[in-house]
Amino acid sequence: MSSLEDEAEKNVQMWKVKKLIKNLQKARGNGTSMISLIIPPKGQIPMIQKMLTDEYGTASNIKSRVNRLSVLSAITSTQQKLKLYSNVPKNAIQAN
Repeated sequence: MSSLEDEAEKNVQMWKVKKLIKNLQKARGNGTSMISLIIPPKGQIPMIQKMLTDEYGTASNIKSRVNRLSVLSAITSTQQKLKLYSNVPKNAIQAN
C-alpha cells in the first residue's frame, strides 16, 4: 500500500470513530435500560463476559423491582450480543 492509500484508510477510520462517538452521544435509553459497551481491538471477550456476569450479580441487589429488571435485562441482552463474537475484530466491538 502506498502512503497515500494508508493516509486515506486512516482518514476513513477517523471518520468512522467520529461518527460512532456522535451516535453514542445521541443514544438514549429509558432510565437504566441501556448499556454502551466498547471493547478495544485487543480486548478479551471472556474478560468482558466475566465483568458482565459480576455486574449482573451486583444488579440483582437493586431494591427497586422495575430498575432491577431493567438493568438485568440490559446486561443479559449485552451478554447475548457478545456471544456472537469469538474474538474482537481489528476495529473493536460496539454494542448498545
